[in-house]
Amino acid sequence: MRAVSAPSALEVAPGGTGTVPLEVQNTSGVIDELTVQVLGVPAGAVDASPSRVVLFPDATAHVQLTFRLPETFPAGTHVLSVVLTGRAGGAAPAPLPVELTVPARPAARLGAAPTLVRARRRAAYTVRATNTGNVPLDLALRTVDTDRALSATLTPSTLHVPVAGVATSTVVVHAPRRLLGSDQDRAVRVEAAGVGDDAARGDVLLTLRHRPLVGRGVVTALVLLAIIAAWAAAMWFGMRMALGAEPVGKVAAGSFYAATVGAGATPDGALAKDGAVPVAVGATLAGTVISAVDGEGVGRLTVDALRRTRDGLVVVSSAATQADGTYTMSGLFPGPYLVRVQAAGYPSVWYPAAPDDTSARAVQAPAQQSTEGVDLRVEGDPASLTGTVEVGQTTREVVVDVTATAAWDGADPALTWTTTTQGGTYVFEGLPAPGTYALTFTAEGYAPTTATERVLGGQQRIATAVTLGAGTGQVTGVVTDGVNRLGGVSVTTTVDGEEVQVGTPTVGDVGRFVLPALPTPATYVLTFTRAGYGTQTLVVDLAAGEQRDDVRVALPAGAGTVRGRVVDPAGAGLGGVQVAAGGAGGTTTTLTAGDVGAFTLAGVGAGELTLAFTKPGYTTTTVAVDAAAGSAGTVTLRPAVGSVTGRVLRGGAGTAGLTVQATDGAEVRTTTSAQSGAHGAGTYALEGLHAGRWTVSVLDADGRALATTLVAVSGGAAARTDLTVPGA
Repeated sequence: MRAVSAPSALEVAPGGTGTVPLEVQNTSGVIDELTVQVLGVPAGAVDASPSRVVLFPDATAHVQLTFRLPETFPAGTHVLSVVLTGRAGGAAPAPLPVELTVPARPAARLGAAPTLVRARRRAAYTVRATNTGNVPLDLALRTVDTDRALSATLTPSTLHVPVAGVATSTVVVHAPRRLLGSDQDRAVRVEAAGVGDDAARGDVLLTLRHRPLVGRGVVTALVLLAIIAAWAAAMWFGMRMALGAEPVGKVAAGSFYAATVGAGATPDGALAKDGAVPVAVGATLAGTVISAVDGEGVGRLTVDALRRTRDGLVVVSSAATQADGTYTMSGLFPGPYLVRVQAAGYPSVWYPAAPDDTSARAVQAPAQQSTEGVDLRVEGDPASLTGTVEVGQTTREVVVDVTATAAWDGADPALTWTTTTQGGTYVFEGLPAPGTYALTFTAEGYAPTTATERVLGGQQRIATAVTLGAGTGQVTGVVTDGVNRLGGVSVTTTVDGEEVQVGTPTVGDVGRFVLPALPTPATYVLTFTRAGYGTQTLVVDLAAGEQRDDVRVALPAGAGTVRGRVVDPAGAGLGGVQVAAGGAGGTTTTLTAGDVGAFTLAGVGAGELTLAFTKPGYTTTTVAVDAAAGSAGTVTLRPAVGSVTGRVLRGGAGTAGLTVQATDGAEVRTTTSAQSGAHGAGTYALEGLHAGRWTVSVLDADGRALATTLVAVSGGAAARTDLTVPGA
């Protein structure tokens, strides 16, 4: 049998289809029945049409392979093997390789159970992240609270979700205590974003139905009862004052005619018996509630006007303070009132500055007049302030010093609090409130940053996140020839995509170089060159604002140049290979673009050199070269072999006795899952695999693929992957 594939490479999107045409020929001398089988994909993912072909000797036929990939088929390049099987005897033809490229389609979906919780201060939700794409995802979760009234914690905050897998995180939401009012819905959005190159996104909205300590219905009933009681008391008092001194009879009281007695007999404040009634007869009280801490107006507090009755104090009117602390209560019945301010997080204060009504002073409210200046000073319960600090991408832990300083006029300079970040988060407890505070953020190597936050009485405030900007760094060092300082050396590096070059002086401070004003944190590759000397490269890692002055570089003497090329066993150029010459010959790396695999080693000395070629995943090779010839020729690096290990799982338990197969399109390796092993039943090991991409499948007794994945094998390393087959 003989087969030809056109094309030999195919790209199929997840959930899509693709076809590969085959032309097969019966090269035997008898009539034969041909069966086409594709290794490396599940049996249901590929159809051969026709599936069986009967051919006379030297006859040909066309077979079309149609790939129908599921949505979660693993991304990557799968090297498949097309196997032709005939019923007649004879040697089986070599498998025909077909490269199937499946593009990555990262996708995730977030859900939660429950999405709405009714609670007073704390609520817990379980967020489920489902990988609906075809690549494993690393998702970073964060919470977004639009009104900044809640605090939320995620455990964990990052999730690894395999293909078609589900991972969960617990979200705990904390809300401030509410004393009065009705249920209030507060929303927290949980967002997921792929870490690294993953483009997956998702979000879910969580709702906390915030319950007060005392419900609105109870408050309404109490207020109605108080109004009814005050109205009844007023009526009783008025009737008693008007009629109490006169005998009871079926006639109008004599006081009814008081206004007709004559001038001066009408009681003060009485209305005329005839004529138009004045537009307004009520009194008005107005003032400002200010903070005893910083002297600023305090909003969202409740101010009450109360009257003394025989049954005690009665709230007649209430008003809420505006953002600047002002309030107004209109339509009051003329007379004396006690004024009180109260709110959650604040002790009650009675006008002018009394802790209770026994020591409070009454305010007179004349009819049709506005009484201004009924001001009160409040001091709230201690508050807390929590926030986060971002320091950019860095491999080192950055500790940020955070200082909170009282920022109001006339504040005591000693009102200062200092703390440090823990995992990027800082907390200040026990801040006098209401008050405004200036926050200062400092860290080694970063520019100082300031922010201003105001806290209210008893508030647990979440501050706006702060991002620190890193300062510039510097690299300073000395270049020598191994013994003496060396001037005239060109030192180059790349900053923001542009090449920066400095030189070492030949007089004065010979050999010294300075690369100033380098953005940090960052990693820089420094190249040192001078005619007649070998080129050297050095990698310098700068932390935020770091100043490096310990760089020492020795350039090898010599003016010779050796060129060559490194290839793999197939003859293809091999980039990224480190080439090192013994002695003071220097080092270089083969090209990864253009003339891939080529290298030039300049500044080598005369005589015979030993070049060492190294690359991860390949066997190190050494070659003796005559420097005078100037050429190392073509050097072949052979890959080091690796292995793939793991377990075959069904319903979460190891399953033994199933065939595990690995193929790279040209070579097929098989083994059987074991009854026991270091990791339990179902363990398998495929040894002696050369470096590259292998398609690993679990086959049933009929050779059909039950599970398939793509594994990258590195030379000298063991790759581990577990395969889950259907069934319980």
